[in-house]
Amino acid sequence: MGSAERGLVHLGLHYAVWVRAVVVAMASLASLVMETELSPGLAVFIVLALNAWNVTYAICMTRVGGRWPVVVDVLVVCAICITQAWTTPVDSGPEGTTWVRVSAAVILVAYAWHIGVRALAAAIPLITAAHLVGTALAMPDHWLTAAPIHLWMLMEATLSGWLYLLVRRSAQTADQHVARGERLRRQAAVAEARRTDESEHLAALHDTASATLLMVGAGVVNEKQAWLAEQSSRDLEVIRGRSVVSGGDVDLVGMLRDTVARTPLTVHVTAPGELVVPTVEAAALCHGTREALTNVVRHAGTDSAEVIVSRDGDDVVVEVVDEGLGFDPDRISCHRYGVTRSLVERMRRTGGSAEVTSSPGCGTRVRMTCPLGVPEDL
Repeated sequence: MGSAERGLVHLGLHYAVWVRAVVVAMASLASLVMETELSPGLAVFIVLALNAWNVTYAICMTRVGGRWPVVVDVLVVCAICITQAWTTPVDSGPEGTTWVRVSAAVILVAYAWHIGVRALAAAIPLITAAHLVGTALAMPDHWLTAAPIHLWMLMEATLSGWLYLLVRRSAQTADQHVARGERLRRQAAVAEARRTDESEHLAALHDTASATLLMVGAGVVNEKQAWLAEQSSRDLEVIRGRSVVSGGDVDLVGMLRDTVARTPLTVHVTAPGELVVPTVEAAALCHGTREALTNVVRHAGTDSAEVIVSRDGDDVVVEVVDEGLGFDPDRISCHRYGVTRSLVERMRRTGGSAEVTSSPGCGTRVRMTCPLGVPEDL
């Protein structure tokens, strides 16, 4: 049962039992004041007993539930209908409206909203028959004249039941639409997670093994280097997924110095002694830094670079600067993986940004920014 249908059932139950209790109380108590019964003392007792039971029934149905209150209630209502000879006005005609008739009609209409179809199908003929018997006992000569009114009571209960079913079906339809929307959102989230995972895998592959192999293939490494074997081993661990980023905080400056030490460049690091940031952001900045330094090795025509780490309000900024050949960013295809995906998109996925500034003959500056969401230390 969905939330809309569950809310409707809850509201229908409370509305039905308490509205019925109020309407029956008003009709029955007004009858004691405004009309003259055949047995006033008995009428007062029956009216008070019925209203006390109505309150008890409402409490039982809204707090406990179950079938027994409904069974007892049907028997009580049938008994009240049969006692019309003692509880209805002495001058009521066969076509008149008595408090018993009003109560029976309201109770049947309310049943449709809280006792279920099967129970309603059993209660309608029982209470209608009891009311007809009570009418016959109260007016032996005219009871048949009241038959159309009993038929109308039956129709009221039936129409109320159909209305409740239609409303409940609408609630079920609303729940189905909500559930379908949730399924589509989950599917979209799973698809997005898969795309992100694939992008991260491709970015990791590009940043590690591909970059190392490209440097070897481009002739950057002309002889056996100790750092190359270590770098290849770390690349293999990343590809196998063993270097999964954990939670918590780390020292970004220490991680960047370790990243810088793995390149064949001479890199000058300008940074504070320590800068503690979340692990995810630190990993993204380190990967971006390595990609930028790899581009320096491959394209800049220089053997040195500078890495600058700073705070800009609530953001941490890492810049990789070289004085190499430079290039025209407008002439770089957006399909080039290193700039657009491995660097820019990776920073974007972590909530940060990356900006590449360069011009021919004037070197290149890569600026990566990550928001930390914490105030800068004073």
